[in-house]
Amino acid sequence: MKFKFLIIPFCILFYSCSHLNEFGARRNSFSFEKIKPKVSDEVFKIIDTTKLYKVEYAEHINDTIVRLESEKNYKTNQTYLKFYSNGRVGEFRNVDLNNPETLNPKRAESFLYSFKKGKLIMQVYFKHPQCGECFVKKEIIKTSENQIVAINDDFKYTFTKIDIPENYLTYKPDW
Repeated sequence: MKFKFLIIPFCILFYSCSHLNEFGARRNSFSFEKIKPKVSDEVFKIIDTTKLYKVEYAEHINDTIVRLESEKNYKTNQTYLKFYSNGRVGEFRNVDLNNPETLNPKRAESFLYSFKKGKLIMQVYFKHPQCGECFVKKEIIKTSENQIVAINDDFKYTFTKIDIPENYLTYKPDW
């Protein structure tokens, strides 16, 4: 009988940890696993906060067939990252590079980055039926002047830097 009274407060707490904003983008407001954004001058040698980073493909560390499928998927469903100077990263879909409103951070999924021990780590947040609130950390490495990769245990994501007009940089993240 006491168990029934504990379920309601637990559900309220669980569902209050994240919510969707007015554009349907997920925001995580609380978690013990959430990294603390930390920025140093070294970060800006790896990423450029005045650019977009377009996902070209993902490849499984041990399976090259995954790369071919992901290249097709990312060409039809283009995905971009936008790094902000305060340790935030937005993941955008359906971007119209002729419309600055499509780069409003309220339209993006909210991620974080932190620079620790000489490594730039991006933390991706999503909800999944098998893990509930999932936090995946990816190391960001600059591979050339116009390309970065994000690597976790199983996958490597390749991004190409895209120029955007300066007037598109007026938005601030809401997370």
